[in-house]
This record gives sequence, C-alpha cells and structure tokens, in this order.
Amino acid sequence: MTVFSRRILSTTLLSLAVAWSAGGCGSDEDNTGPGGNSAVVGTWNATSFIAQGNDLIAQGMSLSFTFAASGDYSFIVINDQGNLCNGVADCSDGGSYTASGTQITLDPGTVDEAILTYTIVGSTMTVTATIEGTPVSVTFTKQ
Repeated sequence: MTVFSRRILSTTLLSLAVAWSAGGCGSDEDNTGPGGNSAVVGTWNATSFIAQGNDLIAQGMSLSFTFAASGDYSFIVINDQGNLCNGVADCSDGGSYTASGTQITLDPGTVDEAILTYTIVGSTMTVTATIEGTPVSVTFTKQ
C-alpha cells in the first residue's frame, strides 16, 4: 500500500478507534487493555469519507474498521473509489494501535505510524486531517 493510501486509511482508523460507544461521553482517559482506550473496541463503519470534495462512501465505497481489546486493528475497503487499494477494487490490512485521550496512534513505532485526533458527538466520530496536502474528513458509526 502506498504511503498516501496508508495514511488516509490510518486517518479513518483513528476515527473509528476513538469513537465513544453509544450512550455517552465517558472519560477520555480510560486506558484499559493493550490498545488503551476501551471505548474504541468494536467494529466501525464509515458513513462518509470526504476527500478532495468527493464523498467516496456516497459513490459506493464501503470502509469498515475493527479495533480489538488486544491492541490490534483491521480494516476492509470494498469497491474502492479513492485509490486506497492501489488500483484494485477491494483490500484489507491491519496492525497495532494505542489510544489515549483524544488521540490514537496507529502502527506505533513503525514507518507507518500515524497520530490522529478526533471529535465525537454521541456515537458518531468525525476525524479531519490534511494528508500530503489533501483534506480528508471521515465520519463513522459503531456497529
């Protein structure tokens, strides 16, 4: 996977990883388990993925992230609309993560490490970032 694609996916992962479970805004400092913040554990589905003014989800792409209590994450892209899968329609990948406060670190200590921040309202998480000059905004809901 290219660095650009990996970082966009990392941004998306952050979105999912730091989303609070439905029903509240508990402490941002819940650092239980190897991954850190237990609120990130679960499967998260993208409801919008805005890059360069286009909503890739509305164009038919599907993006899902799963964060395990063990500190591992995985993601699946189906019907890629943003070259996240390097020219193929579907792809998946994964790695390790840590979460604390309002940040999540994907693939800590590696060349793919990405540190991202988020905002959350209820069970909806929004992550915004500029990745190699491209503004990206991803919204997720917990499955």
